[in-house]
Amino acid sequence: MSELLVEVQHASPKVAQRVRKWFTDNPKLVVLDGSRSIRVSHPEKHGKVLKIKGAGFMGGAVRFGVQHRTGPVAQTFDFDGRRMEDVASGHDNAYLGAASFQQAAVEYATTQKLASLGYSVVPCIGYGRVQQGSRVSWFSLFEYELDWINVDEYLEANIENARMLLELAIKHNLVGYFWFIKSQQNQWLLKDLHPFRELSPLNMSQISWTLQVISALDTRCWACRHFGAGPGMSMDPDELASIPLKAVLADASAQDYRDLKANIVRPYIKKCPQNFSTSRLFESLCNTRIARAILDLCPDTYARWN
Repeated sequence: MSELLVEVQHASPKVAQRVRKWFTDNPKLVVLDGSRSIRVSHPEKHGKVLKIKGAGFMGGAVRFGVQHRTGPVAQTFDFDGRRMEDVASGHDNAYLGAASFQQAAVEYATTQKLASLGYSVVPCIGYGRVQQGSRVSWFSLFEYELDWINVDEYLEANIENARMLLELAIKHNLVGYFWFIKSQQNQWLLKDLHPFRELSPLNMSQISWTLQVISALDTRCWACRHFGAGPGMSMDPDELASIPLKAVLADASAQDYRDLKANIVRPYIKKCPQNFSTSRLFESLCNTRIARAILDLCPDTYARWN
């Protein structure tokens, strides 16, 4: 078997040493954090832990040659609104237990960007690559406080999450989906920022900006529907999925969610129609309540179809 080469970028020498030790020695004293992440003691800061995302599968080694099969597929949209698959950003563009090049680099850059804009984020302190022969996997590095906990105000958090998603798109041309973790001071910090992309009026129109935002919101709606259900939850699944849409329209309903899904998400975001027409797409956006509201939120710097 080829020697394992580990490169670490941006992190301190002591953190880099701890990371290399994990990949080369695979010590047992770690805490699993999902299927591809671990937490180990921080080599420099008391009361903090080091999280490695892309550390290997279930606390073991990266499965080189075996791809993730978890989705969701990432998509982007051209000036006219045609849907294209962004393979590099997709969840399946990584070996099992690893992150992709795009995920590692973009998560670091997005974290730095949002922190500079004044948003509270989980610190991403670096990223790197692991090479075995000609195969390369990637990882990201984070600093976590020991007393951080999951957000328990789930429905309220989904509305706030969607509100921030819209704010980032409108004010900063940044579109993506993410989640929170809560500090003991009840501060919600943004995490999981690898799906972000930076939009520009040079390569996107009002139509493609709107579709990119709807695509991110649809992922948030799916997550709310999937993770919000459980014991004691009597809400209809479509009503549950519509909760994030209340950040767009306060009276958003299950029917609004179904209309958005039927008129925009299925025909234009999940696939591109064979006989694509920008005019028909624009008409569908205008005639769908949530889509129309998002279309109107697009900054004036993006070119208008009509």
